[in-house]
Amino acid sequence: MRFTLAAARFLAAAAFVFPAASPAQAPQEAPRRTVERLLLTDAVRVGERIVAVGDRGNVVLTDDNGAHWRFARVAVRVPLLTAVAFLDARVGVAVGHDTTILRTEDAGESWSVAFSAPQEQRPLMDAAFVDAELAIAVGAYGAYYESHDGGRTWAARKILADDRHLNGIAAVGKRLLIAGEAGTLLASDDRGATWTPLESPYKGSFFGVVAAGEGSAVIYGLRGRIFRTTDGGRTWAPVDDASSASIMGGTRLPDGTVVLAGNAGTVLVSRDEGRSFVPLMTGTTRALAAAVAGAGDQLVLVGEGGPREVALPIRRATP
Repeated sequence: MRFTLAAARFLAAAAFVFPAASPAQAPQEAPRRTVERLLLTDAVRVGERIVAVGDRGNVVLTDDNGAHWRFARVAVRVPLLTAVAFLDARVGVAVGHDTTILRTEDAGESWSVAFSAPQEQRPLMDAAFVDAELAIAVGAYGAYYESHDGGRTWAARKILADDRHLNGIAAVGKRLLIAGEAGTLLASDDRGATWTPLESPYKGSFFGVVAAGEGSAVIYGLRGRIFRTTDGGRTWAPVDDASSASIMGGTRLPDGTVVLAGNAGTVLVSRDEGRSFVPLMTGTTRALAAAVAGAGDQLVLVGEGGPREVALPIRRATP
């Protein structure tokens, strides 16, 4: 079937011809045509820098909002990195296949291996820093790993009775939420020490969760399904979405705008804390994984075919 981000998160990466950068010497700059051949599965803005991860363990960086990209130095070759998260301007982690967790202390310029367990055959799907000490990574078949030293070392825990995939984790106020396979929703009010199942509004898979405003959050997943909560996940309301394309990634921009990205070039934008979304023309039908703020009114999108930039509609002034 045609490539989708859902397939990328659970299957091995496709055989793109450009290999991961050498741990010893990464290229200073990557030609645009090379970056455009990469599968990029997640991206995050770190100050003036954008860090994106993806196929064959590649990590690419831009300091000019996507005009030029370069490869980071990565200590190990991984079939696929699926997600990246930063604590601050320097420290971050990236997770992916082979139950691999990479860590950086130099804003993404170089990455070392903090944890890897290929024998477990459980790809990790998402990660989040709760604070300077606690970080959590989640993944396929109930994979759950936590670090109590800022991502330097990791230990596994079992938080589910079954082995459903855990696809996304995010902090919503003081509560942590996990979204996953077959409607799986979990909440923790004690920094992940214990997790409580939540009643799900949908039996299909969720691919992620994003904080949408003060006390509100949005979950998203298969067939374009979007739900919103204002009470930490105790209740959920469906959000209308004219598209049936699966939604793979979500982010909240610095100005509060919530952006969701998914298959078939889908990008949805909300400026009312997730109550409603409007589609954004992206000029592509390729799968998209994530969106981050670019220069001015621009978004930088990543997914199948590397990064691309699109303009956000100008925010209308409030009467």
